[in-house]
Amino acid sequence: MKPIKAIAPLCIVATLVCAQSAFVAQNVPLYATASDGSALGELIVASQVNVLSQKGEFSEVEFVGFMPEGSTKAYEKIGMLMVGFEAPIPSTYKVIGQKKDEYESIWLNVSVKGFVKTTVLKETKVSILEEGKAAFQAKCGTCHALHPEGEFDANVWPSILEAMSPQAGLSSAERYSIEKYLQNYKH
Repeated sequence: MKPIKAIAPLCIVATLVCAQSAFVAQNVPLYATASDGSALGELIVASQVNVLSQKGEFSEVEFVGFMPEGSTKAYEKIGMLMVGFEAPIPSTYKVIGQKKDEYESIWLNVSVKGFVKTTVLKETKVSILEEGKAAFQAKCGTCHALHPEGEFDANVWPSILEAMSPQAGLSSAERYSIEKYLQNYKH
């Protein structure tokens, strides 16, 4: 039994490193070094990262996304308010390019590299989104009828959840989990 306990985490890490991409299972700090030291910012639940290497219990990852100039939030896609990473200061990001959206607004293509605990990485986001679905069904129909998942566009859900979070008693982590589930429902 003990060899299985030792081999299983190594298999997960090998799969993640070979796959080159993974998803974070919860909101997690992105550390500057392979330790619980200073955080560069926070990766948001269900965000995709590129796995670059592994050092002990940490994996070096890179998040690549888009943001309006001067923002501290990086989004997963151009023009979509699907938060992938939040940093306290814009200079945390490395600008790797620029793109225009359909309205001619300029979005910076950015990346940020750092370390997360390997245990928070998952191969797919299916189970992560299922947790968001469960929270949505449990918390978002207590005051009124539950909204259909496809009722609103991905860019509308964040403001609805921000307004409803206090009434539903949602923590920041629960709100992001539900938000990611609803934003991915149509996509």
